Parts: sequence; structure tokens; C-alpha cells
Amino acid sequence: MLNFNVPGWFALFLIFPMLVWARFLWRKRGGRVPFPFDIWGGDGFRKPRSWLTAAVIFTDALYWLGAAALVVALAGPEITERDEVHLSRGIDIMIVLDQSPSMAAEDFPPVNRFDTAREMIRRFIDGRSGDSIGLVSFGSEAVLRCPPTADFDWLSERLDELAIRDLGDDTAIGMGLAVAALHLANSTASEKIILLLTDGDDNAGEIRPETAARLAAGKDIRIYSIGIGSEEEVPIVLENSETGVVTRGTIVTRFDEEQLRSLAETTGGGYWRANSPGSLETVLQSVDALEAVERRVTVRVNSRPLHRPVLIFGASLVLMAYLSRKFLMGESP
Repeated sequence: MLNFNVPGWFALFLIFPMLVWARFLWRKRGGRVPFPFDIWGGDGFRKPRSWLTAAVIFTDALYWLGAAALVVALAGPEITERDEVHLSRGIDIMIVLDQSPSMAAEDFPPVNRFDTAREMIRRFIDGRSGDSIGLVSFGSEAVLRCPPTADFDWLSERLDELAIRDLGDDTAIGMGLAVAALHLANSTASEKIILLLTDGDDNAGEIRPETAARLAAGKDIRIYSIGIGSEEEVPIVLENSETGVVTRGTIVTRFDEEQLRSLAETTGGGYWRANSPGSLETVLQSVDALEAVERRVTVRVNSRPLHRPVLIFGASLVLMAYLSRKFLMGESP
């Protein structure tokens, strides 16, 4: 943010119009030779149009612009930046997102379940401060996309890179939870949570969800599970990224709510069902409210003065105008 230490100097701009009038419009300022026009028998005097006229106008503009810059320099301009410094550790969060084909179901208008989930996750991330958040996605297998980080812009870029079916056509919930739990196991944060978003039943992977939940509970990690989607028949559109072939149809998804609830209860977390964009946003807001810790924050103010470059700029313009008038245009002092 741009600030001025001594803004009172801007009062000098109030006399600028008077100085311009005295310089260009005041007839009694001197420097003119009175001459009776009747003595001249010709048609009159015409001001010659040449590069000299343009040069005069240009140098006048340089001079007044330089003078204005000098006034700004006197006002003490500076750039002030305010940074929040967190004195206490926040929460470590791992988001575990389903990438299976059923997430392409279009019961979350105007887009599908997957795109809606990503948008709500972005809003959740933007609402956190002082936390470290990571990302795991899963289909037939699970992959760490981003370890817990405070660089939310980089995390959002990793989230944007995800695509449905990148990890196969199955749903390995247990593997997704296990990968997230392992990357939170050695965290020194006072609170550690896993946020699971899925619309299917576990049907792949070497680790069962119940086993992953017990692993998380042993490391004091809470799981908040969110079941996405309605129980009705809904349209679905799938595109093969390799061939470009688009498949359209309908799908009915009925995931095991009891299993998702059990995973949360095993770790002391919670379970919610989200069947619309609004309900999903409400659920994430509920998690955001539940997982709030007291933080000690201080504000660090950094100021960078700008008067020196502005002073040099203004003085350079005034000097350039003077030298141009003296040496290029031959004007006497």
C-alpha cells in the first residue's frame, strides 16, 4: 500500500495553477517587446510552425512534470506491506478426494460432482489461516498430490491438475486414507485431520478403510467423511482422455453410509451426507468451524521508502528541460 509520511507538502499543488498562469498567461510578467502594429505595413505576424515550437511545449511539460515529482518526493512516499506472522502452530489437514468415474455424475448443477467438490475445497482452503493443508486423490490407487503446505496457491494448482479417471475406474478409499494418515503421522501439529470426499464404496486397494481408520486413530488423526451425491438416477458424461470419445448415460450411486460413519466415529471425527452444492458447502463450513484452534498472531509492518527514486526522477526532468533549452534551443539564462 502506498503511503505518504508528510502529506502536507501536497498543499504546494494549490499554487501550481497560479504559477502556470504567471508563466504563460500574465501579460505584465516581462520578456516582451511592445510594438505598435500600425507601423507595420504588412499582413501581420504569424507564429512559425516548426520543430522548435514542439520542443518548447515538450520542455515546458518536462519542467512542470519534474516540479510535480519533486513535490511528491517531499511528501515522503513509501510502500507499506503488512504480513501476519503466526506465533503458534495451526492444524495439519489432508484432503482426500475421490477421482473415480462416478464423480462425473451431473447432479450438482451447473457442473458435476467432481468439479463442485474442487470448488468447495478451494473455498475451504481460502478460509483457513495458519494451517498446513495437503492433498491426496484416489481411484484404483491413491497418490499424494501435495504434502501439507502453507502455500495455498501451489496447493490450488495441484487441485486444478486433477481429472476424473486419471487413477483408474475403481474406488480405493482405504488406500487414500492410508496415504493421508502416513503423511500426517509424524506431524507436530496439535490437531491433525483427514477430510474425505467420496461418492462410492471401497472396492480396490490392499488396505481396507477400517484398517486405515485404526491407523489414523493410533496417530491421533481425526477423519471427517463426506458422502457426495443423491440416491436418484442422474445423468453422467465421461470423456476418454486418450481417444476423446465421450460417453453419455445415467447412473445410480449408493455408497455405504454406515462405513463412512464408522470411519469417522473410530477416529473421533464426523460424517455428513451432501447431495447438492449448497449442502456440500454447508458441510465444509461445519468442518471449518469444528476445527478451529486458538492462534497467536502478530502483524509485521515493512516499509520501503520511495522518496529517493522520485526525487531523482523529478530532478532529472527539470535538468533535462533546462539543458534542452540552453544547448539545443540556444536560450539564454
